[in-house]
Amino acid sequence: MCGINGIIDFENKLEKERLSSIIDKMNNSLKHRGPDDEGKYIDNNFALGMRRLSIIDLEKGKQPIFNEDSTLFIFMNGEIYNYKTLREKLISKGHKIVTNSDTEVVIHLFEDKDIDCFKEIIGMFAIAIYDIKKNRLVLARDRAGEKPLYYFMDENFFIFSSELRGLISTGLIKNNIDFESLSQYLQLTYLTAPKSIIQGVKRVLPGQIIEIKGKNNIKETIYWDIEPSKFNPINDYDECKKGLREVFYKAVEETMVSDVPIGTFLSGGIDSCIITGLVSNISKKQINSFSIGFKEKEFDESKRAILSAKKHKVNHHLIYLSVNDFLKEINNIINGIDEPFADYSFIPTYVISKYASNYVKVVLTGDAGDELFGGYNKYLIKYYIDRYKKVPEIFRKSFEKIIHSLPDKTYLTHKIRKVLDNLYLDTFQQRKNLMCLGFKNEELQNLLRQNYLYNDSTKNIDNYYNKFSDFDEFFRVFYTDFKIVLEGDMLTKVDRASMLNSLETRIPMLHKDIVEYSFNIPVNYKIQNNRRKIILKDTFSDMIPSHLINASKIGFSVPIGKWFRDELKDELLKTLNKDQIVEQKIFNYEYIEKILNEHFSFKKDRTSELWTIYIFEKWYYKNILRLRKIE
Repeated sequence: MCGINGIIDFENKLEKERLSSIIDKMNNSLKHRGPDDEGKYIDNNFALGMRRLSIIDLEKGKQPIFNEDSTLFIFMNGEIYNYKTLREKLISKGHKIVTNSDTEVVIHLFEDKDIDCFKEIIGMFAIAIYDIKKNRLVLARDRAGEKPLYYFMDENFFIFSSELRGLISTGLIKNNIDFESLSQYLQLTYLTAPKSIIQGVKRVLPGQIIEIKGKNNIKETIYWDIEPSKFNPINDYDECKKGLREVFYKAVEETMVSDVPIGTFLSGGIDSCIITGLVSNISKKQINSFSIGFKEKEFDESKRAILSAKKHKVNHHLIYLSVNDFLKEINNIINGIDEPFADYSFIPTYVISKYASNYVKVVLTGDAGDELFGGYNKYLIKYYIDRYKKVPEIFRKSFEKIIHSLPDKTYLTHKIRKVLDNLYLDTFQQRKNLMCLGFKNEELQNLLRQNYLYNDSTKNIDNYYNKFSDFDEFFRVFYTDFKIVLEGDMLTKVDRASMLNSLETRIPMLHKDIVEYSFNIPVNYKIQNNRRKIILKDTFSDMIPSHLINASKIGFSVPIGKWFRDELKDELLKTLNKDQIVEQKIFNYEYIEKILNEHFSFKKDRTSELWTIYIFEKWYYKNILRLRKIE
């Protein structure tokens, strides 16, 4: 695992010493991603660099790595799971491979197949390859977007980095907010590729290759996506289960490749339980697992995690997170978020990553199970609405009046209000509303000042949902979540929280074979009525404690809403103070004051909206306001 950086000077304006200095700054900004080593390559008009967290071939895996005649070299962030098989094939063709590194395999495969090589690579990665003969830079990102890759281009430079902070460190990019991206963030609570919070900066899309041959010669190629034309639906349920188990075992075994100790994140859910069970079965040694607990029972999964740990006979580590722990870590967390990101499960992910890094360098997680196998509670919205509409209207109206008169202070009342708010919308709008965890589009009209409003900032949700209009509605929802929620939210959270602690996380369910297999499974094998993850639970019923099979989903969250009313109230009001908001000239303070009062009085649970603004204000002060004052 690493952080990679690079710059091309189109106009040859910078001396080699300046290019070297820029790469040093970029590398230093990503030191948390790779504390073990660094590397760089400097030429007349371009420079590339990296920071390394050593996982495979600890001694010889130093980057850059060249091909035989040194006309190609590579910097890579990530891991290639099938590199041993590819290595054998390349050696049989006559390639001279001198290390045991997966990175060297990629550069030789590229030498053979050019950009088609990425179709054969299975893993998580962000890759930069430079062809010295052709003066060509090639960037590629893995299929799901596990590893991040940002870039900026103007008439003078092309600059790329694993994180936004790497680009900003160059001093060559103006730190101006992209307000269309801000609108998307305020609605989703995160940003999706290719958007970034800074004007002119983009993210490489998952499954995308970008080739740069000059400032007027940029080519973008999608090398992988879900392709229905290649589908081979598995209609026999027992056969489907058998194949699913086989593909999981193979994927987990491949993702375990490492020259350092590995462990697992073990929550109280079934996905991490399955992954932990498989890793434990495959490993020759007892593995370490890690989970986090809360004193607030509605957020605590620790007892479930202990059940799973006992079943799989792992060495389990449990820590508890309190509001005091949060206050101790808040500055580290905010400093670690280089663009606004308001999924508050980032907090426990950061804390558990910090703890786990004392024991292992690599952990496998159960992420992506919800998107691939239909696990989210939100997927049941249509089921509940259809059932509710069967109740006579006279009773519905009375019920709705009562619900809206009650304080919005429990999970149940909040859930019922969500159903009622979406009652008369079409199915797609229901889905989209439940994806927008922050402000609804109509609320932005009140929150943002008029000149910062953008109406189509979440249009990409519509585009992905409508791409397969002839397919089952749930298939379209799963695909949209795979492209939007997974890349923008879940993978960003796991990558940043773990990398801030120099810990590598791997997600076996995003192995290419599992992803493609899952989209060949008939939708009704995954979800029926209010039953979710049906085939996943059936396939691995022997690995899941009986108490967990049908347990209600808790989710990996934090009692932020309660803390905002109590221990964090002063911190919240200090951050959202009127003077700063008015001086900023982005938000209407009166509306912020309104939602603060709604939350404090239990009139409406505004946890997500307040956390979204809180994070933005923290980020803004550190990355925009403070830097402008320095300038």
